[in-house]
Amino acid sequence: MKLPMTIIKPCAALLLSIFFSAAVIFASRAEVHGADLTLVHVGYGGIAGYQLPLWVNKEAEISKKYGIELEPLLIGGGSLNMVALVAGSIKLSQNSASSAIQAALRGAPLVLIATLENRMPFQIIARPEIKTPQQLIGKKIGIQRFGGSNDTGVQWALRAWKIEPRQVTLLQSGQTNARMTALVLGQIDATIFSYPEIHVAKKRGMNVLADMADFSAYPNTSLMVTRSFLDKQRPLAKNLLKAQIEAIHYVRTNKEGSIKVLKKYLRVNDLEAIEATYDFFSRRMDAMPRTNLDGVRNILKEMDAPQRNPGDFVDMTLLDEIEREGFMQRFR
Repeated sequence: MKLPMTIIKPCAALLLSIFFSAAVIFASRAEVHGADLTLVHVGYGGIAGYQLPLWVNKEAEISKKYGIELEPLLIGGGSLNMVALVAGSIKLSQNSASSAIQAALRGAPLVLIATLENRMPFQIIARPEIKTPQQLIGKKIGIQRFGGSNDTGVQWALRAWKIEPRQVTLLQSGQTNARMTALVLGQIDATIFSYPEIHVAKKRGMNVLADMADFSAYPNTSLMVTRSFLDKQRPLAKNLLKAQIEAIHYVRTNKEGSIKVLKKYLRVNDLEAIEATYDFFSRRMDAMPRTNLDGVRNILKEMDAPQRNPGDFVDMTLLDEIEREGFMQRFR
């Protein structure tokens, strides 16, 4: 089945730019590496600490050990990444599991092959005068977009606090920087952030009202591909996954190198914020990145599809093979 045209049409310009970028990059890389390495474009949806394994994979040239020239492409938003995957502009996306599941429910041939963290890496941050969840009643909460992981996290928190959604106003307030500005200016009263923004917000006197990781399993940073790519280019998919697993190990064991990569990509000069970001995410990543099926079940409930089998959206066979072959022994 094809994705609805309402999703595809707005992305035409984006896909053209991706194809153009791919052609330029391929031409430049081909001169250096010839046929030795396979060029693979990998999409990701935002600038945040949970993208660290992909950035490390690129900067530490880990993928080259597996015959891959990795080119990460920043494509704003999970839904646009899914369109790029289906179109073949990218071969792999590192994104929230909810993006792939939502697209798959609409007929996109996408599947999760790994999850780097199975808890939401977000916290709800409120203005200095709001010190308890009940003080949010009648207030405005900013999220990135309706239906995304931001929205889900806020809904979970409201239920835990026994606050009815109608008692607050949810606003689509844009990307992280836009929400930070809105929070500081008082245009919204609370929002949901990850690191390093959590550290920055706390330094500005904002209060942490909840950590989403305390609520329930939720596959966040995940690796997803099309089913045809998994079927037709399985060895390449397997090598991509091996490279990402090694990148996770690098993150978990090499603080100095990881912080250098974070500095480059986050473009944050505050060393405390960088270190806080590293500490937060390095502790949450599992060495073997299996997707938590209970977490997938939670996502399906939020998408009004509780009757669907979580296993229909996940393929762990590559991880099974990697584990049977003893690949993980080198990281113990």
